[in-house]
Amino acid sequence: MQTPDASEPRADRSAAAGAPALDTLLRRSAEGDRAAFSAFYDATVPWVHGLASAMFRSADDAAEATTRTYLTAWEEASEAGLDLSEHDAASHRERQVFTWLEVLAHRVMTTLLRTDGLPEAGHGLLPDRAGPGSAGPAERPEDLDSRVDPAAFEAVRLAWLGGLTDRQVAERMGRPVAESRTLLRDGVRQVVEAHRALTRDAADRSPATSARPALATSVREDVEAGHALELADLSAVHALETAGHTAAVSAVQRRGGDLPRWRSRVDGARQAVAWAFRSVTAEPPSAMLDDVLRRLPAQDVGMDLIGEEAAPARPPKDRLRWLKITAMVLLAALVLGVGAWTVWSQFTRPGIVHRVDQSEDLFTTSENPARDGGTAQAFLSRDQNSGYVTVSGMPQLPDGQAYQVWLYPDDGTAPASLGTFDANGFGEPVTFRGLDRFAAVGITVEPSSGSEVPTTDTLVGVDLDPTAHTGPRYGGRPSTN
Repeated sequence: MQTPDASEPRADRSAAAGAPALDTLLRRSAEGDRAAFSAFYDATVPWVHGLASAMFRSADDAAEATTRTYLTAWEEASEAGLDLSEHDAASHRERQVFTWLEVLAHRVMTTLLRTDGLPEAGHGLLPDRAGPGSAGPAERPEDLDSRVDPAAFEAVRLAWLGGLTDRQVAERMGRPVAESRTLLRDGVRQVVEAHRALTRDAADRSPATSARPALATSVREDVEAGHALELADLSAVHALETAGHTAAVSAVQRRGGDLPRWRSRVDGARQAVAWAFRSVTAEPPSAMLDDVLRRLPAQDVGMDLIGEEAAPARPPKDRLRWLKITAMVLLAALVLGVGAWTVWSQFTRPGIVHRVDQSEDLFTTSENPARDGGTAQAFLSRDQNSGYVTVSGMPQLPDGQAYQVWLYPDDGTAPASLGTFDANGFGEPVTFRGLDRFAAVGITVEPSSGSEVPTTDTLVGVDLDPTAHTGPRYGGRPSTN
């Protein structure tokens, strides 16, 4: 691992060499341009692999974590939502793309570390499963030296470069849980304030002194004390367990106006922390890019391209007539086949349900009871990166109300709605993609027209992390009760 003094990613380096800027490469990658994605990889991989090398003890585990980060980046490039313009400064565009990628990498890597990073854990996605690494260099970056308290910086370092939860940070630091959680929150705040001050006034070197409430030993205590918003800083560095994160977001949502503040606080903290550790780099194995490209989803070759490549010479007239007849027969067969598949799909299980049920790593959660009656149960497949939820026995609601199903992201952002349902509307499973991005499914009661965010307490929640359950049942199927 390297920590050079001037290892910042810089868009103007690429521009000076005549290469497209990072945001351009990301946009082209989202359009399926593999050459642009290769260039994007080359320009960013030292920082991504630096994070992996700090987080994982084994070099092979770190390499796999880096590879999976870029596979995820390929899938999510179209969802980056960076809202950049060519009128923005090149340094701003560069910083936005860099922090997007580093936050994505941190999410992927912490998930791997906690679910597949130890022997006998998870699904064997990592080759060695040797556990956490050194958490990178211990010294503070020079531009944070006088701005961030040493103990608070250590808590942030362990959470970000070590991939540790708030309780693991406390254990590593040998401090009480409440004290270390407060230090972690304060450290993130100080890094954010230092980042803002550096961009505003490089001469201002005074450390942040604003008073904040001390955190307790658990999310529940913080929520009960009205400090849920303070947990945004812990969520920003993925230091909350899934259940704690979901509870914190739910508490913030119930306060209504705090949700935009939560989002803003999480986003700002992630950008500042990712940028604070930009000097942590490592060179990846030379064959890694080939491995990434080999594992990208296969691309369809269009019929026009096939025609251009496979028909270099014009056939004689009799052969041309024969080819037209053959093509018409094949087209008719194709139409019949598509029609048959459509009919079959209408009378069989939905596509996601079928793929999840047939996956070798199918995981079935227990049936979670709803507060007022009914149950919810999830069926998950990491291989398919998809899942579905079955809901049964929910009581009828008064007119004007409906059940709304929510997917809670594991990165602290607002939940996504999976739709509204009446009590009789749960006959079919509720399906979703992107399992690796979500922490839980929840059901609330909302107006029949639906809500943008949950406005009532969750009736029932299902954790989407298979490792959080005891007694997993593989190969299970929905209950018919």
